[in-house]
Amino acid sequence: MFSKEPLWQAVNDEDRKEIFKDCIEFVGRRDKERREQDRKKNLEAFSLILQTMDQITYKTTWAQAQRLLIENPQFAEETSLQMMDKEDALSVFEEHIKQSEKEHEEEKEQEEKRIRRKHRKVREEYRKMLEEHHKRGDLTSMSLWTSLFPIFASDSRFERMLLQPGSSPLDLFKFYVEDLKEQFTEDRRLIKDILTEKKCQVITTTEYDEFSKWVLSHENGDKVDHGNMKLCYNSMVEKAESKAKDEEREALRRKRRLESEFRNLLKAHNVDGESEWSAIKSKIEKEKAYLALENDEEREAAFQNYKSGASAGTIPTSTTEKSAAVVESSEPAHSTSDKSKKKKKEKKKKSRRSDRDSESEGEIREKEKKKKKKHARDERSDDEERGKKSKKSRKRSRSRSASPRHSEKRRRRESETD
Repeated sequence: MFSKEPLWQAVNDEDRKEIFKDCIEFVGRRDKERREQDRKKNLEAFSLILQTMDQITYKTTWAQAQRLLIENPQFAEETSLQMMDKEDALSVFEEHIKQSEKEHEEEKEQEEKRIRRKHRKVREEYRKMLEEHHKRGDLTSMSLWTSLFPIFASDSRFERMLLQPGSSPLDLFKFYVEDLKEQFTEDRRLIKDILTEKKCQVITTTEYDEFSKWVLSHENGDKVDHGNMKLCYNSMVEKAESKAKDEEREALRRKRRLESEFRNLLKAHNVDGESEWSAIKSKIEKEKAYLALENDEEREAAFQNYKSGASAGTIPTSTTEKSAAVVESSEPAHSTSDKSKKKKKEKKKKSRRSDRDSESEGEIREKEKKKKKKHARDERSDDEERGKKSKKSRKRSRSRSASPRHSEKRRRRESETD
């Protein structure tokens, strides 16, 4: 083709071959790219045709689709689409069917969501009806279905609940009542927040009517169930009573400790029955134990108490110690039961000791004789066993000396010594 061309003749044969190879590679790449572009165009065009055909759904088979494509004028006009590879056409059809199935599932899910939303709205309206009756006081945590059914039956929201599947009106009523019973913790927290905001405090003398006025006067007080309010009131009053008792015990303990330190101070200054308060006061009025007491009346009372005890020769006890003993005596019953158990054990030990003491001297002597006899028997049996062991050892030594093996060993030793 190019033998007569001057450009061909101007290049040597080796360069011609290399240039020819490069040209063939370039043409091959170009043709391949063109084929890929044509293939992509055919795939896109075939996909668009499938999308425009409403007859093809997620249930359509490949055989049905081929018959429908033959009848389609848009597909018949495109000769390149008719010449495209069947595998490519089938893959495009599969992708189209997958997309159709996905869209169908999404539509189905949207429809189910719409139905569920509708049912949920009906249930929410029914719950609002229950809340309305709760606010009126008709529905509480102790209400019964039989007593409220005639009231609910005349409401349209109750009738709509009967026309849909799922939870029944009775189920939602039971759930609502259970929620009211389990709402105690939340109601208690809300009541505490209301009391904190109003700066009200429950003490031992607070009445329930006053307590309910505090709660219901708040904007969130309507959310509290009346039964839970009563339970919360009882628990707060009990807590206030126990706190008052604890504070009383702690005050008595503190006062007793201070008076004990004050008595130690008086003891350090050698206070006796003849000491006078005016003389002692000037000596100790700057001491820490003196200043710890609240007023002069308590100090003088403690001094007089210590003075009377010192004159009588007994350990003085303060009035606070006596009252603390009374408070400790009012502790729970389990401490008294522990003391009674200890007393019973001590009684049993004393009874055993008394039984031992009540034994006669003759019985004691007989027991001692039996112990001595038993001890003597044990010694005899030990001596007999030792004698038997010694006899056995002698017999063994004799048998060894009489044996030929032993005699040979003895002869060897004698020869070695010679």
